[in-house]
Amino acid sequence: MTHEEHHAAKTLGIGKAIAVLTSGGDAQGMNAAVRAVVRVGIFTGARVFFVHEGYQGLVDGGDNIKEATWESVSMMLQLLSSLKIHGQKFNMQYLLKALPRC
Repeated sequence: MTHEEHHAAKTLGIGKAIAVLTSGGDAQGMNAAVRAVVRVGIFTGARVFFVHEGYQGLVDGGDNIKEATWESVSMMLQLLSSLKIHGQKFNMQYLLKALPRC
């Protein structure tokens, strides 16, 4: 990737927003997918938002929608891997509830 292409990629999302929500079911690779969407969105200059409480949270709005940060997904895979090791069942709705509501 040339310097110009790199700069162009970093500006693709400027002025755009992405909402991240899940329907709550377990799905292999969902944690990594959510983290990737957040990070790529932020890298390209888009504003990224977590929607808590799934589709109902999107409809209700308010405190159910919070802006995501790079840090909010930094330990995502490590934390969830340790939960799996200890045998706890969780899904993406649980994860989004656990994320800080700043």
